[in-house]
Amino acid sequence: MKREELLEKYIQNRLTSEEELKFANLLKSDISFKEEVALHTNLKKVVEKEDDTNFRNLVENIESREKKPRQKTSYIKWLAAASIVLLLGLSYFFNMEQKLSTDTLFAQNFEPYRNVIAPIVRSTEQQDEKAIAFMAYEKGEYQNAIVLFTKLYTETKESYYLFYKANALLKLERANEAVPLLEQHLKTKDTLTEKTNWYLALAYLKLEDKQQARKLLNKVIADGLYKNKEAKKLLKEFE
Repeated sequence: MKREELLEKYIQNRLTSEEELKFANLLKSDISFKEEVALHTNLKKVVEKEDDTNFRNLVENIESREKKPRQKTSYIKWLAAASIVLLLGLSYFFNMEQKLSTDTLFAQNFEPYRNVIAPIVRSTEQQDEKAIAFMAYEKGEYQNAIVLFTKLYTETKESYYLFYKANALLKLERANEAVPLLEQHLKTKDTLTEKTNWYLALAYLKLEDKQQARKLLNKVIADGLYKNKEAKKLLKEFE
């Protein structure tokens, strides 16, 4: 997608999670793009203040930076005015320190936990259901893994199946189904329990429940649990 299209969709608040990541990366790496966004940010500030004098000063500053013939001045004024009209008709917020969406923060921080339960044997011989389930998980066949984990937990009551099933659900963006599994897993004391708060925080973040996410991230930090450094960084992103 071209940068102009990204900016247009950003103005209209229609960026997908993937596009938000591209937009954020472009802001960091492309100075001219950052300046273009800054222009719209300044225009919005003028609109909010309803200050004609500031508007004129802003346009004059823009003109003075443009290395173009004077006959282009009317076009620049028209462009600035048109941008203000557009901004007035849309409900979005421009700010260079804009907080990323919860979907974007989730995408940036979530990664399914690795398989530490059943080392995969590549041979097709002597593969039980447990090995098949984790093979599916490692191959990214998450729906199949969910079915197998569900069956294996019902039969064995091994708590780690809850943890991995929840991870598979999160990967499929089914956070509402992952939350009760992670909360149930928190009540157990297996080798994966200390990692559960991190994934539960991400699940709540995906569900846009920042209050619960913040509470869990603070616990991860306070207790020095798995991903505590990442938890500190993530908290700063949406506080």
